[in-house]
Amino acid sequence: MASDTTHWNNVKIDYDKVLSTDASNVALLSAAVDQLPSDTADILDIGSGTGRLTSLCRTALPKARIVGVDPAPAMVEEAVAKFAADPLASFQDGVAEDLSAFPDESFDVAISSFALHHLELDTYPKAAAELLRVLRPGGVFINADQFCRVMGPAGSKPRATDVLELLTDKAKYYMREASFERMLLQLDLLPRFLREDGEILTTPEFWRNCLLDAGFDRAEIVATEPEELYNRVIVARKAPRADS
Repeated sequence: MASDTTHWNNVKIDYDKVLSTDASNVALLSAAVDQLPSDTADILDIGSGTGRLTSLCRTALPKARIVGVDPAPAMVEEAVAKFAADPLASFQDGVAEDLSAFPDESFDVAISSFALHHLELDTYPKAAAELLRVLRPGGVFINADQFCRVMGPAGSKPRATDVLELLTDKAKYYMREASFERMLLQLDLLPRFLREDGEILTTPEFWRNCLLDAGFDRAEIVATEPEELYNRVIVARKAPRADS
């Protein structure tokens, strides 16, 4: 997921416009923002892209400092331009599995949307550990993403069949309920999902278990509508200080 290799650096569509036609994605992001504690002062937006989720966080928490990180320089550049008038928002290159730019306990919340399924599976433990490290005691990690139902080796028939069925059903939903462009984006990415080439679905339970193994106090999975699309919000909480 390095910045010089991610295919999202070369996306030629109006990403915000296309995603905004998708009511299921709008519902997913809304559910994620609903999990923001009202007293949040510092937010890390991971895989911030063009700043779509950042905008929702800003609306919910006008006084919070928000730092966005993304591996695609083109998207970072677009987000910087979009938030040029916001002194409390900044964006830089970065990935979930290496947050070394930030000291321990820098943020109250780490949040992400439709980004972390780009991680290679063997980097999940490192990403979970980094998320735990940069959060303050009592902090929250909120991950709104797309998931699948079957784990297993890449290309195995059960896993490939599940991904193929799930994503073609999504494409049909997007054609019917969203827009032609949203459907095409799904189908354009389908070969990458099947090859697990920068688009790698996991079950929500896989991510939750990685977070718990890393030391998060608890983690829950929140389903959003329509549930059959397998969009979920994972909410993981770091334990508060023992003396608090």
